[in-house]
Amino acid sequence: MKRGLIIAIGLLGVVAAGYLMCPKPDLDDYYPRSRAFFDAHGRLLRLGLAPDDRYRLHRPLDRISPRLVAATILYEDKDFYRHPGVDFPALARAFWTTYIARTRRVGASTITMQVARLRWRIRTDTLAGKLEQILRAIQLTRHYQKDRILEAYLNLAPYGGNIEGVQAASLVYFNKSADQLSLPEALTLAVVPQNPVRRNPATPKGFNHLLAARQSLFQRWLEDHPQDRQSRAFFELPLAVRPADQLPFEAPHFVNCIDAGGFRPGGDTVHTTLDLVRQQTMQSLIRDYISRRSAEGITNAAALALDTRTMAVTAMAGSADFFNTQIQGQVNGVSARRSPGSVLKPFVYALAMDQGLIHPASLMKDSPRRYGGFTPENFDQRFLGPLSAHDALILSRNLPAANLQAQLHNPGLHEFFRQAGIANLQPASFYGLALSLGGVEVSMLEVAGLYAALANGGRLRPIRMLQEQALEESPKQILSPEASFLVLDILKDNPPPESHRVPLSAAAGNQVAWKTGTSHGFRDAWAVGVCADTVVAVWVGNFDGEGNRAFVGRSAAGPLLFDLLAALVPQRGWTVADKVNFSRLNLKMIDVCAATGELPGRYCPHTRTSWFIPGVSPIRVCTVHRAAAVDVATGMRPCRPTSHQTRMAVFEFWPSDLLAIFRTAGISLKEPPPFAEACSLDQRATAGQAPAVTSPQSDLVYAMRSEQPLNHRIPFSAVADGDVRRLYWFVGNRYVGASEPSRPLMWTPQSGAFDIRVVDDHGRAALTSLRVEMVQ
Repeated sequence: MKRGLIIAIGLLGVVAAGYLMCPKPDLDDYYPRSRAFFDAHGRLLRLGLAPDDRYRLHRPLDRISPRLVAATILYEDKDFYRHPGVDFPALARAFWTTYIARTRRVGASTITMQVARLRWRIRTDTLAGKLEQILRAIQLTRHYQKDRILEAYLNLAPYGGNIEGVQAASLVYFNKSADQLSLPEALTLAVVPQNPVRRNPATPKGFNHLLAARQSLFQRWLEDHPQDRQSRAFFELPLAVRPADQLPFEAPHFVNCIDAGGFRPGGDTVHTTLDLVRQQTMQSLIRDYISRRSAEGITNAAALALDTRTMAVTAMAGSADFFNTQIQGQVNGVSARRSPGSVLKPFVYALAMDQGLIHPASLMKDSPRRYGGFTPENFDQRFLGPLSAHDALILSRNLPAANLQAQLHNPGLHEFFRQAGIANLQPASFYGLALSLGGVEVSMLEVAGLYAALANGGRLRPIRMLQEQALEESPKQILSPEASFLVLDILKDNPPPESHRVPLSAAAGNQVAWKTGTSHGFRDAWAVGVCADTVVAVWVGNFDGEGNRAFVGRSAAGPLLFDLLAALVPQRGWTVADKVNFSRLNLKMIDVCAATGELPGRYCPHTRTSWFIPGVSPIRVCTVHRAAAVDVATGMRPCRPTSHQTRMAVFEFWPSDLLAIFRTAGISLKEPPPFAEACSLDQRATAGQAPAVTSPQSDLVYAMRSEQPLNHRIPFSAVADGDVRRLYWFVGNRYVGASEPSRPLMWTPQSGAFDIRVVDDHGRAALTSLRVEMVQ
């Protein structure tokens, strides 16, 4: 007897030690989960399968409908909060009925035991399996409180087919989260786990069995909740249940972009910034547009809508049809890197304004020019001559943009793009001046972010796709607010596409600051616009890079851009100036000479107003319009004006470089009359502008190969006043030749340092220096 007592005590000790020392099992991260994506208003975009091909999401107990929790306890384990994880009396009755009396098979699993079975995948149709289940239930009770075990059950329980957990079941069957279930829906889900195959809500037969079980549960429910008798009528209404094969698959490119890692969230429930209504509107407009233009070979397009206030992506369509393999529809045109054409030119102008090179009315030169081995051309292969910076940007002229890029410094355009986060940049030398003309590949996300920076006063913020991403509180200032506004103010004057020029149809009466781009070979057509608090970017093309003459930014992408803006921007009558607090900007509206964009001189016949950045923008009084004495008899300028033989007249004295550009563009100008032949150089030199040497440059050292000295030439050129016909060149004191102002003099160099002097035919002179070195 004593021996048996000792053995019993020893066994109890072993059991107690095992109970106390058993490890704490994991109830969360041991199984894979699905991922559910929601739009900004809680609408389901997609519910993905877990790696084991099951729909499974985690939901905390306090975010599950209390009705469902209470109904589950009532139906599965009404003594859940009273027993120690195992209901031993019920277990004994079940054992007697099943294995001794063998009258019928009876289960006595508690919720804790079911968690043990589901957690460790235990087969409980054997005595060994049942014993393991009991021991595991005790282990769970040792380490977890009841609510935590109940939460685990509701996240593990089977709800028909490959659906596990109440959150996944709620989303699949009722398109709502588990905390939003009505009483009929809560009782419906409560009865499924007991027999998920027989009561599968997605099958007609299973649905009928489900309703019968639910009705029985409802009767028991009313015993504890008599106040819900008034809900009886709702149980007689048809219950809409959605099968898993009808789950939504919205915004596939957007969801894939997040899921791929670039914007990867934590957890299995992803709340995005997308607006499903805007998304569906965008997709519908793209489909309609492609349908209308398909005869032209326009079969694919991508678009992005961005809220400039929050930097949130509100709509994204990576292609015209995700499921169309003929257009490679699953490629995401929003994140793909393509040539942007002229879409990035506005940032060349903004930098130039910040660096004091131009203001909107500054005169630009649209004329042929060679930069080393690069000779840029315009899209139309024509040259317009001198035109304002405002017009050069709107007309998207390549030559003025390349010329501005060549002058940028601290930062140059390449460094600016690097600071702005453009990825995969090659060294600056790789692009040269083609960088401003579309020579770099960018993504639509990057382009939209840059245009949002313009709308936000030059402040660059990261793009947001997830609600959990906080708006960057310390944005990077990549441009001044003044230059940002001036560029948008120019772009708003870009006329809408021909198809949208009917009054108020451009974008439902709003101003649109927009720019287009066409890549080399007509492979990509772009259009990007800022309107109210929205940036919309559009791309039209083929993902295989095949070109099409129809892929022109203004005519192929522009109309779709304006369709989208009209539908997505609810504001009416918005203007670019609405975004600006002018009292905080260093901007001033001034009068400028209409012809040159410079401050009007005394004789400027016409002026117009233009924005100006005090202390930054270039400031110079226009000298093109000048008064000169004219001999009444001969029409020539006299050597000495006299009151009775001469009269004063105003002429345009354009510099020689601009005169040449006018001629190249086919523009005929009336030139000032020449001096009388009897006039001496001293008399002619009393008026006008001295030449300005443009080549050679004094800050450069010119290298010449010693074995081929005669094969090298250095051009001598200068900008002369408008009345100059001839330039005379001197190296030291030695005369080396003459040239017209529009043509260079080619000089054969020799090693050494030299003073270079140029004298025009009016006796006005300029001096520069030159250094030539021999190299092997």
